[in-house]
Amino acid sequence: MTPSFAGEIEQLLADLCREHGLAVPVLEWSTRMHRMLGRAYYATPAIRLSAWLEEGQARETLRHELAHIAMHASMRKGSKREPPHGAQWREWVRRLGAEPRALAKSPPAFAPQSTSARATGLECRGCGARFVRRRVERGLYHTDCGPGKGALRTVVRDEAEAVRRWAMHTNC
Repeated sequence: MTPSFAGEIEQLLADLCREHGLAVPVLEWSTRMHRMLGRAYYATPAIRLSAWLEEGQARETLRHELAHIAMHASMRKGSKREPPHGAQWREWVRRLGAEPRALAKSPPAFAPQSTSARATGLECRGCGARFVRRRVERGLYHTDCGPGKGALRTVVRDEAEAVRRWAMHTNC
């Protein structure tokens, strides 16, 4: 799915790149980006925008992501690595006509809303403490038990409320 205003966004990208002497990155639209507005990829270079954005969000996000690519392209080999939303990025984002913000004010305007919130129940292998997480990353552990003994294992995936009830029930 490509938004109806995609042509205008592609033209904006071309105009900004020409004006600032940047190579035009590939522009992609993703229906999988429900919470994220956009993402910049340096190697290609490419910009991926959520297909669920409204036109104003798309314009602002395009400028934000293009600033990442411009910052990366302007870095010299061997130079000190700059934080993703550091001073050099803020300078680029202002130059491109956007507000220098690391986080969006709101999620994609037209993203479908999930009918149910899902969660994962994790349990410490060491002490049996239970945790509820919506997003689970690798290498999580219970800090009281440490990374070895306290490795967390997934026990349940369900509706958030059901997982909260599971977490409240202990085996004592």
